Amino acid sequence: MKSNIWNIGLIATAAIFGLSACGQEAPDKTGDEVTETAADGEVKQVDGKADAWNWRNDPGLLRTEFEYNFDALPTEGQTNTTPWTASYWPYYHDGLNHRWQEGVAMDEESGWRGLSPAEKYDIAFNDWSPTEGFSELEPFNNETCEFDQAYYDALGPAAVWTHRNKGLGVMTDGRDGDGDGVADADECKQNLDAEKTDFDGIETWWGICHAWAPAALVEEQPLSAVTRNGVTFDVSDMKGLIIQQWDRMGAIGVGGRCNEEELERDENGRVIKDECRDLNPGSWHVIVTNFIGMNKKGIVIERTTNYEIWNQPLFGYTIDEQREISLQETLQLLKIDDDAQAELPQGNGTFINEVEEESADALALLEFVNQASFDELDIDAGLRSNAVESIIAHRDGPDATPGTSDDDLFETLAELDKVKFVGTSAFGRMLGFALSNGFGPANNIEYKYNVDAERFVEVRMHTDWITEQFQSADRTDDIIDRYTRHDHYHYILELDADGEIIGGEWVGDSNLNHPDFVWTPIRAVSGNPHIEIDVVRDLIEESRRNVLGDEEEEDTQSLTFESTGAVAIPDFDPNGAVSTIEIDETGTVKGISLDLDIEHTYRGDLLVELRHGGIKVTVFDGATVEQPWDDNVTLEGHVINGFEGANLSGDWELVVFDTFKADTGQIVDWKLTFEAAQ
Repeated sequence: MKSNIWNIGLIATAAIFGLSACGQEAPDKTGDEVTETAADGEVKQVDGKADAWNWRNDPGLLRTEFEYNFDALPTEGQTNTTPWTASYWPYYHDGLNHRWQEGVAMDEESGWRGLSPAEKYDIAFNDWSPTEGFSELEPFNNETCEFDQAYYDALGPAAVWTHRNKGLGVMTDGRDGDGDGVADADECKQNLDAEKTDFDGIETWWGICHAWAPAALVEEQPLSAVTRNGVTFDVSDMKGLIIQQWDRMGAIGVGGRCNEEELERDENGRVIKDECRDLNPGSWHVIVTNFIGMNKKGIVIERTTNYEIWNQPLFGYTIDEQREISLQETLQLLKIDDDAQAELPQGNGTFINEVEEESADALALLEFVNQASFDELDIDAGLRSNAVESIIAHRDGPDATPGTSDDDLFETLAELDKVKFVGTSAFGRMLGFALSNGFGPANNIEYKYNVDAERFVEVRMHTDWITEQFQSADRTDDIIDRYTRHDHYHYILELDADGEIIGGEWVGDSNLNHPDFVWTPIRAVSGNPHIEIDVVRDLIEESRRNVLGDEEEEDTQSLTFESTGAVAIPDFDPNGAVSTIEIDETGTVKGISLDLDIEHTYRGDLLVELRHGGIKVTVFDGATVEQPWDDNVTLEGHVINGFEGANLSGDWELVVFDTFKADTGQIVDWKLTFEAAQ
């Protein structure tokens, strides 16, 4: 048997997660082996946050060419389009079986409007017809604990699958699903008496927000009701149906699930559990500023650092403050080595130009000013030239030569303050440079978390994300600000000497309140097997035409570009085979489909990526396919998500990696079909 030697980080999500919190608890995976990991962190290795990039927190896991230089990263950004809000379709309401339009008629005359989205889909597309008296049957009522079994016996295929897999099936099967000795309705009644919510192990926050968040980033949102085959689908019906089909998807992510209800911290306030701090603030900063700030692309974040799962679409950020700080300030913010810091000179209470005499800061400033060259004072510290001349003239004495007997080095801040042209501004500039470059006694305190860190930047950021809504028949694109929320984060970035971000630490409250993991969707893989995603997309397209007319179609055009030159795939070569399509047309990408023909004697060896504008998207992964021993890879009309909003023009590269020795092949031909806005 072949086994992949590369950890490519592809996520195939399992079904999970509720209203601002949705998911279900799953056991962690421990050990040293590399495993597939779900976007909810369902399979989790306890390797944690290393103080530099590791296999869990390296931004490179997102397969994008990142900019790591701190000074080159934008301080704010927003995506080209705003994600849409929707319900998370909680399990305790029976998921897509929830009849959310209470009081609306459930009959043919009304277009079956009062039924659930799953029931509507079964009538319209699965040849299911409600039996006589069906509308009188009662689904499980979690307020009375009563239901009609005949209702579930009469459901159509999409609704049955939903009830059993993404709903309240455990509350109607007559078994004690959570093993607490009480089954179904009896357990529900106990909950009512005790004012609890326990539905045979289902928690009220379980739902499918892990599917809503990527759908909200990738799919168009419905804008009006659509009637098809005598059934009326309202806005929330269509949202629910498209969300369900993102239940399992191709995705890539950084970080893993923290499965702790209470987070234990050390004496410095740092979270102790590795798996609860494995999203390094450096990783977070690099990913957010590159994806949203530089590429205008949204990501999904799991917002909470505990066992609950809150997947939300993130579409904007603003850095409210960022400043380079000294090692001493870093240690103080992180509360590291308090004993060592207590031994530092504390000052005498006299302040000269806002710096305390005889303090550690004063000693650092004096150490610097007594040995600095003209250029270090003028260029590096940024003093005015007349102040620099006055400092050097005083320090070097009458003979204007350093290191001679008449030198007059500064012993106090008061003495330095008497020098002409030196005031508060000069003090601040010199002190900032001195602290950032290792002057003074604080430099002797060791930074314990990342031995390669040489510079530190304090950052305060706030983010823009979308929360869920209750089901509604109304469009929400024009009121999305009502569902926009913000989080505030405080952290320190660790930089190397060249200003490259190499790690970071959360500060204060952000130790407990920061994203647990981040991920980006690639494509929908599967959901309810009795729902066709293209049928739902067609409904949504019609709903948009009802409101926008043909405006969208007039603004876009379909363009196809092809490469027909065969390219040999080198065997077991990390550089892979590269085939390029050069596009001169201008426009903005709205959608892409790929046709691909690869000849190869073992398709399980292959990993195929599409690259453009610094973005990489995996379009085929042999490690995840059934029957990897089969020959060749053929894709027809394969939808690729991840380039929405990108510029059409430029080079589009298809890169094929053969990850094992022996079998060989070639790229025969491939073509891209774009929906592009002009």
